[in-house]
Amino acid sequence: MRETSKLVALAGGIALAAGLVYAADQTVAGKSLTVKDPTAGSDANKRSIKGSAKEKGSSAPLTGNPTLSGTAGGAFLDIFAFGTNPTQQRFALPQGTSSTGKPFWAAIGTKGFKYKDPAGDQGAVKSLVIKKSASGAFSIKAKLTGKHGTISVVPPSDGTGGCMALKLGTGAGAGDRYSVDFRTGTLKNVDAKLFSVKKPTAKAVCPVVSPTTTTSTTTTSTSTTTSTTHYGSPSRAFLQPVGDLLD
Repeated sequence: MRETSKLVALAGGIALAAGLVYAADQTVAGKSLTVKDPTAGSDANKRSIKGSAKEKGSSAPLTGNPTLSGTAGGAFLDIFAFGTNPTQQRFALPQGTSSTGKPFWAAIGTKGFKYKDPAGDQGAVKSLVIKKSASGAFSIKAKLTGKHGTISVVPPSDGTGGCMALKLGTGAGAGDRYSVDFRTGTLKNVDAKLFSVKKPTAKAVCPVVSPTTTTSTTTTSTSTTTSTTHYGSPSRAFLQPVGDLLD
């Protein structure tokens, strides 16, 4: 497993403590969020996270260019899992050259950008795509694996929602922050092993990752699965009306 360099970790810590400054907050309709910890805390290498967003006719502009060098480029990815044992984590995704000789960030024509770190040089984020088509369809996809780096976000047991936010550019005001809210929709909990949310019904701005992040897990001897459809949440007052969603 390769860890993010000390320099990147320090930069991330400074940004974390000061709070990220960005051009604007944007919201994109969520599709699904899945947080897995198959061994319920016994083997962190087996943890994984997948998050995605899709929205037709989005009014959100694509502002920022992560392919640039220095703090003008790169990105920060924030992941939240809310519930009985909430966890949160920020992942630094700076631009640079991987051990395979390719840049971590690359442009997808004029539609958007993609991030690839197949060897885990910079941590747990294996791949990420953010793009907007000429028709206005906005999408974000992120995949993380514990094999490549530390994942502190685990199933909340029981989970009540989640959030994913991508800030383009690691410097202050370098780009916008794109929030994908999962505090509504169809929830699934399997003890401390799995938490998922599908088809959230509202959009909202994600909170800011707090300076101190703690990880809590619960292991049980029996496995139970629950599925619930939520049309609101304890944080409903902060949710905006949903835009057009893609199934």
